Amino acid sequence: MTISKEKIKEILNNIQDGDQILNYIEELEDEKKHQHQHHHECCDCGCEDEEQEWEEIDTGYTSNLSVSDWEKLLKDETVFNKDSLIVLKRMRHIAAPTGSAELADLFGYGALFYSFEMDKLETRIAEKLDIHDIHELDKWAILFNGWQQKNSSDRIFALLPELYEAIGNVDLSQIPLREQDTVKES
Repeated sequence: MTISKEKIKEILNNIQDGDQILNYIEELEDEKKHQHQHHHECCDCGCEDEEQEWEEIDTGYTSNLSVSDWEKLLKDETVFNKDSLIVLKRMRHIAAPTGSAELADLFGYGALFYSFEMDKLETRIAEKLDIHDIHELDKWAILFNGWQQKNSSDRIFALLPELYEAIGNVDLSQIPLREQDTVKES
């Protein structure tokens, strides 16, 4: 099912918190399942009728950072710049595993913005904390838990619980939640 950007913007304007987003996503998933069932009743297409499973990705890295450690890091402007805080605030607002494309659809900017900003942030954190026991391609595990769709390269990520809590404890009121909230400098 594809949702237009206009519909997403309308939804976001009417939704106030992450729980409402999750409820709406559940409604969309139910509708999609209903359409899928109807599709199989109407045609003999032979397409797979099972939902894809998500498997947790084990990088072998375990973060030892506490909520307090994350709060200190979040206030360090050499590590967390405005763009990285934008991404984290949006991920916390969703409060569910997501990917760059979904963030772009919900909040604006392109998917590459989210991927690029997190890649740069992961590198800054690894350098700041002198983390060397993690493969270059797995640096996302510094910030997130990740899942990969079985038999696919699709991945989704959720903030580590300690980071999620720390973000809620720092003042991000000056960080825009949606792209239209950003004041453009002239």
